[in-house]
Amino acid sequence: MSFRLRFGLSVFVVLAILAMAGFAAGEDEEGFEISARSFVIMDAKTGKILLALNPQLFLPPASTLKVMTALSVVEHLKMDDKVSVSAYAAAAPASKIGIKPGEIYTVEELLYALLLSSANDAARALAEKVCPSEAAFAHQVTQEVRQWGAYRTTCATANGLPAENQFSTAQDLALLFRRAMSNPELAKIMATKYYTIQGDRELRNHNRFLFTTPMAVGGKTGYTRASKHTYVGQFKNGDQEIIVAMMGSTKKWADLRPLIEKGFELAGTPIAKMPPAEEKLWFAKSSNGRARVAKSSRKRRAKVVMGGAGSAPVKKNTAVKKKSRNRP
Repeated sequence: MSFRLRFGLSVFVVLAILAMAGFAAGEDEEGFEISARSFVIMDAKTGKILLALNPQLFLPPASTLKVMTALSVVEHLKMDDKVSVSAYAAAAPASKIGIKPGEIYTVEELLYALLLSSANDAARALAEKVCPSEAAFAHQVTQEVRQWGAYRTTCATANGLPAENQFSTAQDLALLFRRAMSNPELAKIMATKYYTIQGDRELRNHNRFLFTTPMAVGGKTGYTRASKHTYVGQFKNGDQEIIVAMMGSTKKWADLRPLIEKGFELAGTPIAKMPPAEEKLWFAKSSNGRARVAKSSRKRRAKVVMGGAGSAPVKKNTAVKKKSRNRP
C-alpha cells in the first residue's frame, strides 16, 4: 500500500472518529452559545445530568456557597435557636443587612437573610453559632459536603467572598442544591420573595426568576469580580423539574434563560422562548420596594446565539469592563 493511500485512510479514520464524537455530543441538535465557563442541567428528581459544559471545572462559587452554609446550619441548629451577633460578624463587607454587635436573632431569621438578601454578616453570625470561628466552620462544611458527594468543593469562608483555596464546580453546586431543596425549611425559604425580620426590616430575594416566571421554585445568585456571575436554581414545568447550576458568566440572566429552555426540552416538556424580563425588573423604594417591570421605549433582547448544544461553545465577552463592587 502506498504512503499516499495509507495517509489518506488515516485521515479518513480520524475524521470519522471526530464526526462520531460530535454526533454523540449532540452537535446535530439545535443549541446555544453562552458566556458561562461552566454549567450543569440536572433532572431534579433523579439527579441525572441532562447537559453540561465543563461540569467539574474548579471555579470560585461566590454567594452560591451560602447554600452549603445553610445546609450545615440546619444539620446543627434549630430554627428557633438564638444567635448573638459578634463584632466580627457585624463587620462583614457587603452585601449585608446591617446587623449590630450584641443584637440577637433566631436562626430562622438569619437563614432568610442569608438566602434572600445574601447577607455576609448573617453568614458569619451563623457560622460562629455552629463553630468557634468562621474558619473552623468552613473546614467543617468542607468535610460535610464531601460526605454528601461534593468531592471537588473546598470552603474557606461561610459567605463565598474571595478567599484562597475556595472553589467548587457546577456539578457540585447542582448536587448540593438538590439536597437543600429536599429540606422543607430551606426549600420554603428559597421560594420566598419577601420576608420581614425584627418587626420592620424587609428582605427581598435576589433570585429574579421568582418575580418573572411561575416555573421558578428557588435559587441562589452569586457575584464577585473573580467568579463573575454564578447561579444555582430549580425550575418546574408540569411534572418535570430541573436544576441549573452556572459559573463564570458575564451575562447572568441572558445565559440562564436558554439553559432553562434547553433543560425542559431535554426533560421532555419543552417551553416557549423566555422573554428578557429579568433585566427589565426593578424594585421601587416606594410601595415597600415591591417588584416592578421597567417601562422603556428601547427594546432589549437576550443576546443568545443558537448553535451546537452538546458542546455549548463559550462566547468571549468583548464588552467594556466597568468598575463594580462584589455583590450577591
